[in-house]
Amino acid sequence: MAQITLVEAVTLALAYEMEHDPTVVVFGEDVGVNGGVFRATAGLQQRFGDDRVLDTPLAEVMIAGMCVGMAAQGMRPVAEAQFEGFMYPMVDHIVNHAGRLRHRTRGRLTCPMVVRTPWGGGIHAPEHHSDSNEATWAHFPGIRTVIPSSPSRA
Repeated sequence: MAQITLVEAVTLALAYEMEHDPTVVVFGEDVGVNGGVFRATAGLQQRFGDDRVLDTPLAEVMIAGMCVGMAAQGMRPVAEAQFEGFMYPMVDHIVNHAGRLRHRTRGRLTCPMVVRTPWGGGIHAPEHHSDSNEATWAHFPGIRTVIPSSPSRA
């Protein structure tokens, strides 16, 4: 079995989904040209083009809103926030729109989206970069929180 890191596994999973589903789009802060702050999207823009792997401004509210809108209209967006602590501005769109859309529309609309973000004190970053609020996210109705513990789970 090949030995890969968790970040490499995320990259492979994203590439697999993008290869098999043309509605999958990856976007976020520095995910295209630079391949993300931890390089989880390295090489994807070159492979799939800048219309499917988009760099966004440092505007988390816009990233979350765009993700919800794209998902509600049939796309499969994968948005990246550079660090979990930056997700606080995204809460309104994720919780009040993405998490409630299927129930609010009685199943007419769904919101199949992914918001990826690194988290935790183990990365030894400053205060807004080291939050561990995964338990908070796990308790919002309609939101699924997934934290892969190994490359094979990623």
